[in-house]
Amino acid sequence: MATWQDRWRDAGGFWDLAHAGYDPKSRFGNPAASNAIMAVIAANDAVCLRLGRRQPKGDSHTEAAMVLTEACRGTEWESEASDRCRQLREMLAQRTAVQYLGKPLPAGKLDRLMKQAERFMDWARGVLATVEAPTPRASAPTKQNRRGSANDA
Repeated sequence: MATWQDRWRDAGGFWDLAHAGYDPKSRFGNPAASNAIMAVIAANDAVCLRLGRRQPKGDSHTEAAMVLTEACRGTEWESEASDRCRQLREMLAQRTAVQYLGKPLPAGKLDRLMKQAERFMDWARGVLATVEAPTPRASAPTKQNRRGSANDA
């Protein structure tokens, strides 16, 4: 089973591909859109695994949002979860057209999808960075007890 780190690494790979293929002037942005959607799915999995210890199974768009809501419940991200779930559902709603039917996204929809994906990725990055930060056990260094800092001169 994939770990949250594995899924976050996948998200980064898909996101890099989305950016490499994104051309707002292109008539056919489906490869970029497809990779952006995959990046968001993997980022959602990473957040769900890290916070809730489980990831959505299958292709259910409703389940993906529900698991994210459950994972964020009782955390500092609970209030933002509804906005992120809305973004997630909107992006997943484009998945069939983009990935399976090959319907080109109009430029405006492609731009919106890329912006939503970027916001979701930024949010997920913030969640994962905060969660994985170790809780300090000792007091933080001060100017008086730091060694070798520029302030010591």
